[in-house]
Parts: sequence; C-alpha cells; structure tokens
Amino acid sequence: MIEQTQMDHSLLNISQSSRQMILPILVLYNVTLESSTTFQTFITSARYGGLDPTLIAVYDNSPVSHVNSGEEAHLFAYKHDPSNGGIAAAYNWALGIARSHGYSWLLLLDQDSSLPITFQAFVSEAVRLYSTNNSVVAIVPRVTDRGGAISPKRVRFGRLAPLPEPGPQVADYEVAAINSGTVVKVSFVESLGGFNQAYWLDCLDHWLFRQIYAHGKKVALSASVLEHNLAGSDYRNQISLVRYESILSAEELFVTTEKRRAEILVYIIRLMARALKQLVIYRRPELAELTCTKVIKMIKYGA
Repeated sequence: MIEQTQMDHSLLNISQSSRQMILPILVLYNVTLESSTTFQTFITSARYGGLDPTLIAVYDNSPVSHVNSGEEAHLFAYKHDPSNGGIAAAYNWALGIARSHGYSWLLLLDQDSSLPITFQAFVSEAVRLYSTNNSVVAIVPRVTDRGGAISPKRVRFGRLAPLPEPGPQVADYEVAAINSGTVVKVSFVESLGGFNQAYWLDCLDHWLFRQIYAHGKKVALSASVLEHNLAGSDYRNQISLVRYESILSAEELFVTTEKRRAEILVYIIRLMARALKQLVIYRRPELAELTCTKVIKMIKYGA
C-alpha cells in the first residue's frame, strides 16, 4: 500500500508539471458526451492524475449537435461540423488551437475508447520524458479490442506484425498505431503541413505513422493499456457498404502512394483473401463484391 501511494503521488506530481503541454482532442459522431466512453473515462483519468477535466477540445461531426450549451461551457473548445469533415478536419482544428495556446502535444481521442484511470498520468510522464528528445514525435499506448491486441504493430513487408516482447521504450523500426490514445508532437505535424485531409476519415493513422518513419523520427511506447471498439473490423455485423467503400478508397490511396510495387501485389493478394472470407465466413456477399471490384482496379498498379 505504501509503494502504491508513493507511485500515485509521483504520477500526480509529474502530471501537474506537464499539464500545460498536452491538448486532448475528442471527435464525436452521433454520440453524446454522456454516452461517450472516452469522454467519461477521460474525466475520471484526468481527476486521478490531478489534471483539469475541462481541458479538452471536442469536435462534433454529427448532423445535429450532440453537445448542449451547458456542456459546452465546461469544455476548453468546441466545434460543431454538420458537414462532417471527419477526423482530419477535427485534428487540424485542434492543431490550430494548440499552436495559438502554446501546447506542444496533441492527444488524439476517438469517442469509443476506455481509458484506464492512470492513462493521463502515464501520458504526462511520457511527455515530460520525451519533450526534449527531438527524435521522438509520437507516444502510443497498447490498445486492445475485445481482449485482442490491435495497436501498436510493427510494419513488416506487406503486413503488420505484433511487437517483439518485451517491447522497447522507443521503437527503432517502423510502427503503425491507431489514432485513439496517440500523443503526437505539434511541431512535427506542422512540419508536414498538418494532417492530410485526403485521409479525411480512414487510414489517417497509417499515413501519420508512415510520415514519422519516412522522416527519420521515432515512436515511444507508453506503459498504458486502453480498450478500444474497432467497429470497422466487424465485417459480420457492424460495417455498412458506405463505410466499407470509404475504407477501401483510403486503403487504395495509402498503398498506391506510400508502398512499393511488390507491396501493392501483396495487398492485392490480401484483398482476394478478404473477399473470400467476407463471402464464406461472414456471409456478406455485398462486401465481397466491393472487394473484388477493388482487386480488379488495383491490378493496374501492380502490373
């Protein structure tokens, strides 16, 4: 109990010294703050870490605002975008706020993550540790979905592989991670011209971490673990045709602009395997048809 109390006080002191360096940005779509798992666990985590739970920017992509005036008054910043500019628009909006208010890091948050109570304390500790390290421009937690590890991953030829165990504090190889829970250095994103709006919703995370590697920068791994609902991976029930078309388009853009010809060929093979699984296992022939159409289109890139 004494050791735990000492650790709690240590994290609290670190959080207090780092609080002005991080701006959290939460993106909503047809979800209220009350029903957002991320927002509710953010508040708990902030209070545990001795941070101000109102220090969060919220970007609402819903057709109708899901944040009332009373809630808005308790947010650092709020924007309703009924045209749905996606996560790229939200992150670029927060990037501008961070620049004007002197924040050095952005904490990217989706609406359906569950942050552990120590999350923000550990984030603050990591930011304090790496703020003067010019090579580290992103800090990522370990992320699980229904018990399975989904992020971060090591980028291998044509695929994503689990990180080696035990994982390093700073990866000396290419890493890919999901947006939610990632802390990224403001100055680095600004050097890229902001978040790439071509990836307005999907594959923005792949693009960001590809840029980190391409520019010779590094990713640090946080000690924190969060749970995230990766709805886009549920080909059996949750994903719609429109949503899946968006994912395929973003994948095409990323693979054809960021990958070599041999890796494009591997992607085509993986698409064919995906189509077979969608048809036989998930019983979603409409998804399989879209995937096969994309295979035909992609062949010209791999030829």
